[in-house]
Amino acid sequence: MLTEEEKNEIVDRVADRVMDMTVEKLLLSIPETVGNMMASAASLSKINKDFYDKYKEFDKHRDVVASVVEMTEGKNSLLDYKDILNKAVPEIKNRIKTMNGLDMKSVTSKPNLTFDRLDAPSDQHGKL
Repeated sequence: MLTEEEKNEIVDRVADRVMDMTVEKLLLSIPETVGNMMASAASLSKINKDFYDKYKEFDKHRDVVASVVEMTEGKNSLLDYKDILNKAVPEIKNRIKTMNGLDMKSVTSKPNLTFDRLDAPSDQHGKL
């Protein structure tokens, strides 16, 4: 029969061995993991370069592109990155067009504060 002290010693040795094996396995998997991450980063970099080469007008609006791509990715999380980029193109173009119509350089010191109604009849939703 084993004493309590002998049982604890056996458990400690087994635990140490399991810990050593786990650490060893983790350390051995690091090169493969880093390699996969580097390959993924290189692939995404090439996709982005090709995208900006195809849509040169987006280069000056990278913040708009990033915002729209992030929104599109959130709505279509299961799509490939290339498909997400292609799906985002119409919205990117729309936002850039909208931004180009805005005057961001001049400031009006006295803005027009009259809020004329655009609809003629005052009871457009019916009378109460």
